[in-house]
Amino acid sequence: MEDVAKASGVSYSTVERVLNGRGGVAREKESSVLEWARKLKLDRALDEVSVRWLRIAILTQKPISPYYVALRQGFELAQKSFETYRVVCHLTFYDDLEPQSLATVINRASQKADGMIVVAYEHPAVVDAVSQIALKIPVVTVASDLPDTGRLAYVGIDNRCAGRIAGELMGRFLGHEGGQVMVVAGLRTYVGHEERDGAFRSVLRRRFPSCEVVATVESREDEQSTERLTRDAFKKYRELRGIYNLSVGDQGIARALKALKREHSTILIGHELTEISRSLLIEGVMDAVLDQSPFVEAVRAVEVILGHYNRGATSGLPLQTPLSIYLQENLPPAL
Repeated sequence: MEDVAKASGVSYSTVERVLNGRGGVAREKESSVLEWARKLKLDRALDEVSVRWLRIAILTQKPISPYYVALRQGFELAQKSFETYRVVCHLTFYDDLEPQSLATVINRASQKADGMIVVAYEHPAVVDAVSQIALKIPVVTVASDLPDTGRLAYVGIDNRCAGRIAGELMGRFLGHEGGQVMVVAGLRTYVGHEERDGAFRSVLRRRFPSCEVVATVESREDEQSTERLTRDAFKKYRELRGIYNLSVGDQGIARALKALKREHSTILIGHELTEISRSLLIEGVMDAVLDQSPFVEAVRAVEVILGHYNRGATSGLPLQTPLSIYLQENLPPAL
């Protein structure tokens, strides 16, 4: 224990308090003590040390769309799975998507937190709030990154890769004839959405020049908006042949396509395999779905925070979650 105290730069009494779970030790010192205790192979079951509870603040949109429902379920599983490591996952949902509102909720949730997991878009107010918090506690971004905030890690798919795949699929599906294509984003201020859009356009421009992206519209992650935007697009672009929905709202787009009798003549590529997108693939309304695993992303994000505090053994799962491509012919069995 004296060696641990010397290596971690704290007093013997601090080491004793940490290893016996007596509390009253700063987060940074506690983390350093546990790290050096393991490195020096202190002869005791460190993973069973009764240390203070960690509180992880989790900030996401309300679980209305299937992606956020799955994300919430993943955090609930993480809470149960990691409870032996004395962690409490506290979910907070944004009241609305206005930047100052997000910043306020993020700041408020961080006040009594030991770590933060956040799904947010890039805006000066949001970036500033997260940057200030990242100076004090570990922050993990999920689904869409905030790379200039000093965050500890990003957990999610490679969004540029997703956009490139969608671009290749769209180009191949439309064939030599090509045609007009529209992109439906949730909010372009989400770094992930911007990356998907840019990569999608790049592939079409470089490899499928007969395909023209005529517009990128924002649904603000609202299903009714995707229906309205799709109807408006066909009024404006009579030769529209493809839609890439890189966010939520496939059902709204499908309703518009069916109403316009365009459901089998328009290529529709979307994200997340849900009950809705599965049924649309089976009907032939959707042509491809790019699926990430929000459930796994949630669990992995909590694991990263625990790893920062040297609690628990890592699962070895990558921070960059895998991407699956589903067509009508390779759908997995429904749960």
